[in-house]
Amino acid sequence: MLNTNFNIQLTSIILLLVLFGGCDSKPDSSTITLADKWISVSSPVCEIWFQNWGDYQRLFLVVDSDSMIVEQNPYHTEDVDKPYLKPGSYTIVEKIQLKGNLFWDEVPVWDDGIAYSCTWEVDRANPKILLPQTYYLDMIMIDGNLKLNIKNQEYPFLTKVFKKISEY
Repeated sequence: MLNTNFNIQLTSIILLLVLFGGCDSKPDSSTITLADKWISVSSPVCEIWFQNWGDYQRLFLVVDSDSMIVEQNPYHTEDVDKPYLKPGSYTIVEKIQLKGNLFWDEVPVWDDGIAYSCTWEVDRANPKILLPQTYYLDMIMIDGNLKLNIKNQEYPFLTKVFKKISEY
């Protein structure tokens, strides 16, 4: 009986220690804290998503590269009784999507005016391109907006200013 009572007390003490001492609500300073989704402030529309997976971080980039308006066929015949069957014109937006891992030169703190650079190894793309591709990114936070400069080797690929999206 003494042994069982001791085991219950020991289990209770361990649970209390884990509950109160093992949980910490302070933010982890070793992780990169940056908003998940950003959208460009100028056209063409461009979105970036930072995906933080703990020990590594991925970047997903979507750029609206082109758009075209599809008009109805000029030889389309209309049915008088069914005007809702008449096709209307619509817009198709072509997008470039790139996704890959980020490798930071130094761990960013994201204070205003401090520039950070990293290497972006793209391993997924749509439309299909030769993979993997390496891009070099320079980022700077200015008044809550993120200025991003992406280079492919020595050629500029994209330079944009983004604002964060809190809800999506």
